[in-house]
Amino acid sequence: MKEYIQAIFCAPTGKFDNLPYPSRLTDEVFRALKEAGINRIFGFGYDIRESTQKETLRLCEKYGIKYLPTMQSFGKYIDFGWEKLSEAEKRKADETFIGEVKKYTSYSAFAGVFFGDEAGYLSFGGVAHAKKVFDENFPGKEFHFNFFSYSINDAIFWGGMAGSVRGVPEGKKPFSLAGDLEITFRNRFNYYDKLVEGLLSKARFEFISQDKYPFESFWESVPSSVHVALFELNAYFALKKKKYGCKFYNYMQAGQWATGTERKHMTRGEISLQMHVTAAYGHEGFAWFPGCYPIDYTFDEERKYSMEGAGGLIDIYGRKSEVYGYVKELSAFFASIADDILNSECKGACEYGEYDNSFTEDQIKNLPDNECVFRGKLPDFYRYKDENLSVKASNGVMVSAFERNGEARWYAVNLSTVYKNTIEAVFPEGEYEIFRKTEKYDTNENIALTLDAGEGIYIRKKRK
Repeated sequence: MKEYIQAIFCAPTGKFDNLPYPSRLTDEVFRALKEAGINRIFGFGYDIRESTQKETLRLCEKYGIKYLPTMQSFGKYIDFGWEKLSEAEKRKADETFIGEVKKYTSYSAFAGVFFGDEAGYLSFGGVAHAKKVFDENFPGKEFHFNFFSYSINDAIFWGGMAGSVRGVPEGKKPFSLAGDLEITFRNRFNYYDKLVEGLLSKARFEFISQDKYPFESFWESVPSSVHVALFELNAYFALKKKKYGCKFYNYMQAGQWATGTERKHMTRGEISLQMHVTAAYGHEGFAWFPGCYPIDYTFDEERKYSMEGAGGLIDIYGRKSEVYGYVKELSAFFASIADDILNSECKGACEYGEYDNSFTEDQIKNLPDNECVFRGKLPDFYRYKDENLSVKASNGVMVSAFERNGEARWYAVNLSTVYKNTIEAVFPEGEYEIFRKTEKYDTNENIALTLDAGEGIYIRKKRK
């Protein structure tokens, strides 16, 4: 039986004597994560002490969760100086890497490694080398590397989020980000494809991901706005994974963490939309950020509102957060459809109806970067309109088509995070099953129902 990837980034942390926060390496925290459907914990973050990693492995074994730690040796491969190391130095790095990973392989919860997050183009030679070494020594284990989105500048392209801070030496750049590669919104898929291909062409990756959070405080005067990248990057990676035969999971925004504002708390509709859009493009899962509220965010006094429930699935004190219940509820829905949809092929998606998310074009036309505000139109690539059905809707709706063994399936998503959406659809004649929330019910080819904000449903022919 196939299941969705349900990961958290920012793992439970242990106690630090100089900080006033409790250890979250507890049965209560791990039980809560398991009950929310989490099946992987990525160990990247503030606390990568060996004692923390081993206690995490023990608790993961107890609760049936996979653990993928990050280790000190990984940084050597991501550093800009990797290409200049001698062969002897590279062999030494490989030996250290292999030895460090071997310390964890005896644990049944050890599923692989979370190798790196948001590294830039100049790190890809080292990352690809590490992937090959890992595959040779730990076959069957998972290796995860996460891309940043197309919302970047030149320094991030080359050096990643961390490398951009310390600067990138000019002589290391193998080509110029000019012309069609200039980092502008118009060129976003030119330079972004150059980046993504820069890694995927160098080694075989079974898992890829990206992390653009569509509900951050980009436009405070329009709090219901959604960044268009939620749709564009899901569509982009749907094509990319077909080319390389890999799995893609998308990073989910788990609450808010912006500094200097207490205006925004994530809604059920927002949590729902990002999950359903990802699934409706045929992807294999979700990674929640932050999973457990990150300790380093507590050092910023302006984020205090978010550390006590507004950000993460688990707050800084080990309690369930504001969005926890939404995620647990949605995870039950995805568990019910996982085996069928993950054995199906997504053919593409099309929108119907007129999108309304409680703002007008006049309200957004003068906002900076307003071209990034989603206006209801899905990207033209990976578009598929099923001529065998007709759809009417009171708001914007996304309908994607799937196929399994020659049999059709469909996924419908209310694109509004604010309003309900009444859908009237006519499918080819027959009897159908609709999966909705925690229910499954039968219907004929004439379907009429009202979806909640951001809600999605899965539809297939009734099995005989």
